[in-house]
Amino acid sequence: MGEDLQLRLYPQAAEDLRAIYDPLYSEIVAKLRMLRRYPELGQALPGPYKGWRTAPVRIFRIIYRVTPQAVEVLFIRHCKRDLPKPPQ
Repeated sequence: MGEDLQLRLYPQAAEDLRAIYDPLYSEIVAKLRMLRRYPELGQALPGPYKGWRTAPVRIFRIIYRVTPQAVEVLFIRHCKRDLPKPPQ
């Protein structure tokens, strides 16, 4: 991949990120930067999240999808928390 994709945070992902403190915050931001360059890095999700991917950062997981222009981040959630339904 040549250029980095844009990064778009859904409102819930932005709220999730604001609630996380260092050192995990810095690690998550570093992973988000990495996903802009290597968007296929995360594992594809099945079922209702088909088309979305997950990228772990210690006890958190980033739920995102890739479009031609951007990495769209839906959630940044603690691994033990259930995920709500994805948008349609």
